[in-house]
Amino acid sequence: MELVPIVPVDPDAIEATQAATSPAPVATATSGPEAAAVVQAYYAAIGSRDYRSAYGLWSDGGRASGQSPEQFAAGFADTRAVEVQVGASGAPEAAAGGQYVRVPVSVVATQADGSTRRFAGQYTLRRAAAAGADAQAWRIASAELREERL
Repeated sequence: MELVPIVPVDPDAIEATQAATSPAPVATATSGPEAAAVVQAYYAAIGSRDYRSAYGLWSDGGRASGQSPEQFAAGFADTRAVEVQVGASGAPEAAAGGQYVRVPVSVVATQADGSTRRFAGQYTLRRAAAAGADAQAWRIASAELREERL
């Protein structure tokens, strides 16, 4: 019987190797609509004042929004209603460790005083290549919205 020497293992090297060899999510015909559905769910949560759920649709547990959960909720303090029209998203594109897709939007927010504010722009959503349904779910990575003056 031949003895095999024990070699110390670097856990970081194993993790890096697994990440490098994990298959990327496959772009399908439903990838764009799935990402658009996340944006619709985001605005539905905001409209029902479920800021925790809306915050959770941002990447990195909400931190990709650039705000704390409290700051995020406070940003909608004067918003009484919100409507979103989601345009056709582009095809998902490959990114390091996953995919991303851009989803165009037009948003009308009704303020507490009855006035309305209109915004247009896009959300960039990302999903990771890591295994598991949660890791491969589309999440908002960034938003590029500008207010439209009437």
